[in-house]
Amino acid sequence: MGTIAVIGAGQAGLVLSAALLRAGWRVTLYSDRTADDHLGDRGRPTACLFGDQVEYEADLGLSLWPEASRVRRIHLDLFTDDRSLAFSVDAPLRKPALAVDQRLKFSAGLREVERRGASVVIGTVGVDDLDRLAASHDLVVVTAGHKSLTGLFERDPARSVHSEPQRSLFMVNIHGYDMAARPEHREGVFSFLPGTLEVFWIPFFDKDVGESRSIVVEATPGGRADRFGDVTSADEGLAVLKSVVDDLFPHESEFLRPARATSPVTWIKGQIVPVVRKPVAVLPSGRHVLGLGDAVVLNDPLAGQGANNATRMARFFAEELAAHDGPFTAAWLTERFDEWWEHGCYTSDFSNGLLAPLNDEQKTVMLAASRREDIGEQLWEGFNDPSSLFPWFFDAAATREFLARRNVGKLDLLRYKLGVGANLLGQKASRLFRRPLGGTASP
Repeated sequence: MGTIAVIGAGQAGLVLSAALLRAGWRVTLYSDRTADDHLGDRGRPTACLFGDQVEYEADLGLSLWPEASRVRRIHLDLFTDDRSLAFSVDAPLRKPALAVDQRLKFSAGLREVERRGASVVIGTVGVDDLDRLAASHDLVVVTAGHKSLTGLFERDPARSVHSEPQRSLFMVNIHGYDMAARPEHREGVFSFLPGTLEVFWIPFFDKDVGESRSIVVEATPGGRADRFGDVTSADEGLAVLKSVVDDLFPHESEFLRPARATSPVTWIKGQIVPVVRKPVAVLPSGRHVLGLGDAVVLNDPLAGQGANNATRMARFFAEELAAHDGPFTAAWLTERFDEWWEHGCYTSDFSNGLLAPLNDEQKTVMLAASRREDIGEQLWEGFNDPSSLFPWFFDAAATREFLARRNVGKLDLLRYKLGVGANLLGQKASRLFRRPLGGTASP
């Protein structure tokens, strides 16, 4: 087997390194942080892995936290603009999901691949360093978007849908919540107010407290939930989150009210511009390097695909590289990426599709899933394998076919919709009857 330099010790870099070490490659892994630096880092993205990716990490011997809770179900609540619950979808995942603090994963992973024989080099890598490495290795793979490498991989306009952020993001890890107030939180919970806010409540294994919840907030820029721009601390962000939940998802208020941040640094805010870049960069010398993971495909976190996509991509290329007999030319690498994209494109299509407003057919599928667990299970499988949602969740004719094959007819859908209407009327009547004499309605 050959020699490879892997730039970046994140999800893609560690998975690729472990897979190639197992195949007999000589791996040099470049990280801008030591294992201890990773542990001492501020909060990182939640990075929930779904079924197949969880299994692949375990197969590589990188699943090192058996005590971490697995997510076996997802409960979704869909709300209307007046805070009424339209309906809920509660269904199992076909395979468990897992969210472990990336500070733990990257620290332990760096030590583990070094123990298995990788040479680990700590320091920042620039373009000049890449040229030197490309001359001394069979292949250089860049899996991290270091500032020193900004602009290395060219944006692919044919595969990039957006040119500006679609959501304002906030994340905080919490403990001390009131599980008795909302037992649904023993599993994954999604709260959706279309056009305004999505909140993901993920069972999480935190570096400092272990069992916890990581809350990911996606607010429409400029909308009434976009309130995190001035946040400067975990406590301040959590206070803003509690205010947003009180205003828009009050049924979650009791669960969240006693919660505390797991540490002062376990929070993130910002915006992301989804982008797909060309996978091969040509260096000043004429040599080339391959990009993987977020270095070339960056999706909005709404569909939870960042770490999953990095894992899928690393797995695909580890297998292709190990099976190849010959030089890793730019043309060959581009062809392999194009081959990967035939399936990998569904991840970006899924992520971008969820950023768009739900169409009538998608609402119909979700409504059917609220009554049929098997449809909900099929819907959740999209997080594990986005291609499984196509075309039936994104094409109107295919949606109708999908439902017909499951014996969901027009009368069934009418009955479901009437049920939702009656439920909404009941909630409005309840709020009306809580209105005190001579005053305003209770919150």
